[in-house]
Amino acid sequence: MSLRIQALILALLVVGAIGITYVYDRRATGSEQKADIATIVSSETGASLSNTGEQDRRKFPKRKWEILDPAVDAEAVMIVSLDSQFPFFNYQTYKQWPIASISKLITATVVAEDIGYSKRIPVTATAIATEGLAGDFTSGEVYKADDLVKIMLLTSSNDAATAFEESVGGREQFVALLKKKLEAIGMTQTTMADASGLSGQNQSTANDLIKLSKYLMAHHPEIIEWTRLQSYMVQPINDSKARTVYNIDAFVTETRFMGGKTGTSPEARENLLAFFSFGGERLAFIILGSHDRKGETEKLLNWVRTAYVFNQ
Repeated sequence: MSLRIQALILALLVVGAIGITYVYDRRATGSEQKADIATIVSSETGASLSNTGEQDRRKFPKRKWEILDPAVDAEAVMIVSLDSQFPFFNYQTYKQWPIASISKLITATVVAEDIGYSKRIPVTATAIATEGLAGDFTSGEVYKADDLVKIMLLTSSNDAATAFEESVGGREQFVALLKKKLEAIGMTQTTMADASGLSGQNQSTANDLIKLSKYLMAHHPEIIEWTRLQSYMVQPINDSKARTVYNIDAFVTETRFMGGKTGTSPEARENLLAFFSFGGERLAFIILGSHDRKGETEKLLNWVRTAYVFNQ
């Protein structure tokens, strides 16, 4: 073989080696770039890209698709886990509907954040004249705000709600506080015209009420805890006579029940916002416009039990 041919072969081998090295370096660079992106995502979310989806899927309940969706007798229904955020059931979740006394949960939030539990709230003859007798008040009684909230929630007292309106100067001033609270929570599909829910203008959607549910659990779990009390002994600050008020919620004796509020009116029919412990998770149930909220809730609880397998 001539020297010229040997030199040509050597040159080709050198060029090939350089090309292979270049390709390898390009592939390595691409892998490093992908790794860098994964590192950035991991630092922001606390989990790597490759593992996050798999971990989420493992913790979500598994649907048994042979179990059909239930037929509901309501205007709107929403069931969501407050822990995994898993949506179990959605039906007309953006339909606006009168919420009646579920309004009192928003009123309780205003009391907690804008009035204060320690404030003294008088109950006037005007408040007692509000529609409904729940609360069994006497004109001139004065209560600590937290005790009055408990009476309002357990007995669904419209008189107590009106007393809170009067404590800030009247209904108009209290509604202004309600509207600010709705904005702060992000309840953009909700309107409020009074503290009690007697007004048909107090309307919301299942989607917005889930936002309220999450807000209460995160910021005011005491409000939810109060709603699961079966009874509570109250005493006015200015009177030595004490009395016991009782929870009117039909689910208060259920072991899974974690709290909530019902709302009823001819216009709204039967509404419910409730929390249940299920499969190691906290489930928020919203039912609006039902003809039988207890029967509907029991049916949906049974459906969740049969249609899903929980990872405990």
